[in-house]
Amino acid sequence: MLYVFNFWFLLFLLYSFFGYIAELISCSIRLKKIVLNRGFLIGPYLPIYGVGSLIMVWFLSRYEDDLLVLFIMGAFYCTLLEYLTSLIMEKIFKLRWWDYSNRKLNLNGRVCLSNAILFGLGGIVVVRIIHPFLSWIVYLLPNYVTIWLGIFLFIIFVLDVIESCYITARLKINFTKYMHKDATSKVKQEVLGAIRKNTLLTSRLLRAFPSATYSANKKFKEFLELFNNTKRDVKIQKLKKKIKKEKMK
Repeated sequence: MLYVFNFWFLLFLLYSFFGYIAELISCSIRLKKIVLNRGFLIGPYLPIYGVGSLIMVWFLSRYEDDLLVLFIMGAFYCTLLEYLTSLIMEKIFKLRWWDYSNRKLNLNGRVCLSNAILFGLGGIVVVRIIHPFLSWIVYLLPNYVTIWLGIFLFIIFVLDVIESCYITARLKINFTKYMHKDATSKVKQEVLGAIRKNTLLTSRLLRAFPSATYSANKKFKEFLELFNNTKRDVKIQKLKKKIKKEKMK
């Protein structure tokens, strides 16, 4: 049982990693600049791709000889997963992590037809090509390597989830109370506090979702600009202090 769990967990991480790479490439092309950070978690993986891939493998392998059914079912399952993930994360964090409202044939901005088509094509590729290859690679590992490697990576993954949830919850607590009024100075104080507490992880999370918007207010992009400007001001202040100290010597 332990071996089976770790076998599938390693596959989950591989699919999540490749999904992360695909997102980087897609966003870089769409935004016309190099994007090196995506996702809710700190590590280089997107669990939604891991879960989606395993769902396709577990439930759609029986249709691998029927490309049309495989395409339709892959599009359905993954679109449903994307919608539920968006809904649940927004309910928990009061934050919209992606928004397809500007795309044609979308549903509440959570899913869209173009993505569903890609999911369907992805289902065919995953079930017929990628999964047989990746499962063969993992199967080649000795049993004890699969077990201990799986346990080690699982602990890291759980810690990553806990830390990322903590950061996001803290952002929600700090900022949502200011979103319905003009309180720039107060928000800036909150931003400064967040920077001092956890500059690297907090800014990483915000950069990972450049199109994120608080569901309660459409000014989240303004907040992101404020966050970046404040970081720049902090660097300038530190530089001025450094120059002043050098002049006093």
